[in-house]
Amino acid sequence: MSTETQQNEVTEAAEATEQPEQAEAAEQPQAGKAEQSTKAAKKANTKKEKAPLTREQKKKRIRNFVIVPIMILVASFIRSLCVQVFMTSPELNFAPGGVTGIGTMIQYMTDDKFSAGYTNILINIPLLIIAFIFLNKGFAIKTACAVGLSSGGMVLMKEFNFPQYSGPNVEPVLGAIACGVLGGIAVAIMIRAGASNGGTDIIAALIQRKFQAAGITWFIMGLDAIVVLASYFVYKNGMTPVFMSFTQQFSSAMVGDVILTGFKSAIKYEIITDKPEELAAELISKLKHSVTKIDAMGMYAHSEKALLICVIYKRQVSEFNKILKKYDNTFAYVTSTSEVLGKFY
Repeated sequence: MSTETQQNEVTEAAEATEQPEQAEAAEQPQAGKAEQSTKAAKKANTKKEKAPLTREQKKKRIRNFVIVPIMILVASFIRSLCVQVFMTSPELNFAPGGVTGIGTMIQYMTDDKFSAGYTNILINIPLLIIAFIFLNKGFAIKTACAVGLSSGGMVLMKEFNFPQYSGPNVEPVLGAIACGVLGGIAVAIMIRAGASNGGTDIIAALIQRKFQAAGITWFIMGLDAIVVLASYFVYKNGMTPVFMSFTQQFSSAMVGDVILTGFKSAIKYEIITDKPEELAAELISKLKHSVTKIDAMGMYAHSEKALLICVIYKRQVSEFNKILKKYDNTFAYVTSTSEVLGKFY
């Protein structure tokens, strides 16, 4: 092999050796850039994660992690109190319906040896599992916490002989009403917290999922009525436990409805007038609620009119009527609204 050929081979080998080195050298800046971009992306993500929460996000967190747990705790305590103080009192002894009613009847039949709290938790466990699978998971978790707390409260109150509404001067009807009032407060708090008392509430929600056209209230009433009627054969003192159960349920429903919607109810006036500007100005000035104007025509005389719509609080009805009497050729009709959402000015 000639010297020239050897030199060529050495040169080619050197070049071949240099090419990977050059490639590596060229790749190093690129790798460095990629690494830098990765670090920059991580820093950007960290900054995003550490971004300050908005006011609404803070409110939501406070509600979910502070207010809602307190609401569930309070409602569960009230529910346990109702069972111990009123429902299982020797002078009262009635079943309120639902799983709690079943529990109170079992406690009565076992001479207070098996607490209603045990029955409540045992029946609710499979229902809660089904609710977690087929219904809203947040609802199921909150309801499970409520069931656990209320059942535990029933057991503890019974074990430590918490005072009951009993004695020679006890009025059973008053006890049932008091139990209903407290129960209504507990139900309203639980609904506001996005949970339920479990039992028939879960069954009704599952049934309504299948038959969405029907109202869930009717399912709950039907299931509770079955338990209440069964109490007639358990307590063996006539229709008294049944009447007391219905009294308690009626009181509970009324109080719960007032708490949930009563404070938000209002009156809607629709007014036909030919002096819309003057009337609207006075209503806004004195009642502090705005008025919506719609152009209208009276078809009897084919005269131009105005339709004013105004929503006010119930306590302002008397003042509203006084204002309305000042304007001739004006009449109004009233509609009661069950709930007003948002701020109405």
